[in-house]
Amino acid sequence: MTLNLCKDPWLLFRLTSGDTAMLPLKELGREDLRDIVMPRQDFYGATWQFLIGILQTAFPPQDEDKWLEYYQTPPSPDELAKALAKIEHAFELFGDGPCFMQDFDSLEDGTHVEIASLLIDAPGGNTLKLNTDHFIKRDQVNALSPALAAMALFTLQINAPSGGQGHRTGLRGGGPLTTLVVSSDPSLSLFRRLWLNVLPVNQYRELQPPSPYDESVFPWLAPTRSSKEKGTEVYFSDEGIHPLQQYWAMPRRIRLETTEQKGRCDLTYEQVPVTVTSYRTKNYGINYEGTWSHPLTPYRYDPKKPEQAYFSSKGQPGGIGYRQWHQFLFEDRDQGHLPAKVVARLGASQELLEEELELEDHLSVWVFGFDMDNMKARSWHEARMPFLAMASELIPLFVQEVGGHVNAANDYRKSLRRNCKSAWFGAGDSSGDLSFIDDQFWSATQHDFYALVDRLKADIESGQQTLDTEHCLTWISGLKNHAINLFDALVLSDASQSEHLERKLGARRWLEWTKLDKAYLKKHGLNEKGVARA
Repeated sequence: MTLNLCKDPWLLFRLTSGDTAMLPLKELGREDLRDIVMPRQDFYGATWQFLIGILQTAFPPQDEDKWLEYYQTPPSPDELAKALAKIEHAFELFGDGPCFMQDFDSLEDGTHVEIASLLIDAPGGNTLKLNTDHFIKRDQVNALSPALAAMALFTLQINAPSGGQGHRTGLRGGGPLTTLVVSSDPSLSLFRRLWLNVLPVNQYRELQPPSPYDESVFPWLAPTRSSKEKGTEVYFSDEGIHPLQQYWAMPRRIRLETTEQKGRCDLTYEQVPVTVTSYRTKNYGINYEGTWSHPLTPYRYDPKKPEQAYFSSKGQPGGIGYRQWHQFLFEDRDQGHLPAKVVARLGASQELLEEELELEDHLSVWVFGFDMDNMKARSWHEARMPFLAMASELIPLFVQEVGGHVNAANDYRKSLRRNCKSAWFGAGDSSGDLSFIDDQFWSATQHDFYALVDRLKADIESGQQTLDTEHCLTWISGLKNHAINLFDALVLSDASQSEHLERKLGARRWLEWTKLDKAYLKKHGLNEKGVARA
């Protein structure tokens, strides 16, 4: 069987009518395409990245005017087919030659592995031995369709966690977060939604595509840079590495194996002419090291040592919430956070969004990724958070102000958790997981936070240096009230639980007396008790 991901119809799209259609990528500009269809959220997020990577690599706009031209009038099938023809040689999924995201070598001497192991959340060998495969059960996925095998492979390569000796992590590290700008406007075509995350190359000259497209972009077009020996690490600035390879990085050495017979895909439950049931693999693939700058991922760095390597933001226990919001949208130099390039570009393009696209009210930042514990996937996180654009010269002040208000919320969050623990267990240690308290607090205060952000933006754009005292007091009072209400619900709601009541009421009083940063209070015209100064 042959399958070329650039030429053949393989991807399932959802149409305006609600129907679905399997189409080739040259149809991506159709006005009636609304979304893609994938059976797993990690595949869904990866396929968005795949399509954005295709457009950025094969069909990049040369400048802002060209970007706007194609946003307003998406490319025809002929235009896209012409662009895709330049890279189709790198997108054959099967065959004797170079295969998409697979080792240049056939790996005949490699280890044979069941196809389920391509799934990041699949149980590992030790998990199977200990019978602790709670996330995905063994024997659930024994065969995949070629299309889903391609997306499983792509998902693994761009997110690859540590995989044992010599099985390399992804270019962005294991389990990176991805942030995309997306629109909730139901009338917006899929192409336009993707195009929001494609960068003009005159602003990002490093993304100017090469001619021809070779292994500098698609590493599987040449023998793998084996990393068994010391000194074989691959860095962003290395000769023979094009920055576009960040979209197509290949840390794992894999060759898919097919069965030339009909079978059922265990993710879609549909019969397909050919299934992929296993793959061959070897260790010591490409070892990406140093600072990279993937356009779809936020990064963090040590602001005191900016010359050191930057690291991609990762999924963490506790998920994604407004406490990270400003760092996903804007650079935070004090804390060492860089937003993804696609987010930063639109975040500083207020005029484009408001006047040319009329989109700002419909936009959000879609954040997603795995929370990994080395080789183990703890959970999948994703969230859609309000998008905000503002003049670039106002961003540092805005970020500094937002950070202060988030810190105030975090002070109340810590106080709530500490005093709930004290009320339940007294002064003794507790090994129980109390993260549910954090989750409830962040959820309860989220609406107030985004209301504060809107007010703060208006204040700063009107020339103020801080949020005014009245609105800061409203924020702090809201934090206190939410914390106390949650404490009452968690600790005091059951009247029958009168044991240690005095201790519980004492903990409640300590919560009421939560202290906030003195400099923060003074800056906003409040005294140490959180009351407006006379």
